[in-house]
Amino acid sequence: MRCLIFSLMLAAAAHAITCTEGLMLYYKSIYSFFFNEDGAILDSTYISSLDGIFQSEKIVREDDRILVVYSSNEEGSLQSDTNLYFYLINDINSPADSSIAFSKSVIGDTTFIDAITDEPDGVDDPHISRQKIKLFKNGLINDSFEEEPGDTTEDYLELTLKNDTLFRLSLQSVDGAPMDTVNYHFYVADKDDDHLCHDFYRVDHCNGGCSDDKGNVIHNGDILQSYEHTIKETASGFVIEVFRSGIWMYQFFMRYTDGHTTSIANRPAARMKQPSRDYYFDTKGRKQFKAIPYRVQF
Repeated sequence: MRCLIFSLMLAAAAHAITCTEGLMLYYKSIYSFFFNEDGAILDSTYISSLDGIFQSEKIVREDDRILVVYSSNEEGSLQSDTNLYFYLINDINSPADSSIAFSKSVIGDTTFIDAITDEPDGVDDPHISRQKIKLFKNGLINDSFEEEPGDTTEDYLELTLKNDTLFRLSLQSVDGAPMDTVNYHFYVADKDDDHLCHDFYRVDHCNGGCSDDKGNVIHNGDILQSYEHTIKETASGFVIEVFRSGIWMYQFFMRYTDGHTTSIANRPAARMKQPSRDYYFDTKGRKQFKAIPYRVQF
């Protein structure tokens, strides 16, 4: 028994993580199309409402594809389904429908990923984007370029962890125009609890007459607080919980990349079905045919 307790203490110490570190791993998992395996990866998400309705999604990684197991009780009974998220093709010269064709290289402690994503939006109107991803110890850069009939869009995301603060900067350019700030957030660890961090953002697109959720007048450049995030550690990973004004909103289950799994509530076995043409993926590789908690922008 003494040896068991000592082993559990060592495991907890090895995986000790702060709120900002956990958020960094969460965003790195999403914006690297789940290729990031440095520390922890997104396993599943969960959202529930005050009236007892819940939605959950679990990411299933296989050798050549990523699946999403979706569960909910929105219609009064448990609904569960499994959908294709993306096929994975380790050859950037051979993209295919509903796929991520990629090449990956590692130099030192930095990983470079080039990817072409084919994101269908109807049979005759595919969304194809090119991604350049750089993963490093304390951050990530994702530069994506998408061309559609009539316009082109470039999105740039930079994620950096410095001391007890995580910075997230998103820029966008449409049809070759200069890049402007889409959003700028920074997550600051609480001075008394490093498992809690506060989400602040800068107002950038106020064209007059703007106000916050309390009716106060705001201007471009103002710094406001929105969400709060907490980290709860488990033996196999950790859970990020998101609050706003003290109200619980989302849970993101992360698992460590050492072979363990997370403890999201068990759901009945889901049935497979063929991918539908009634949805598409956005430029970050996220489905748009129904609300997905982990694509909400904070």
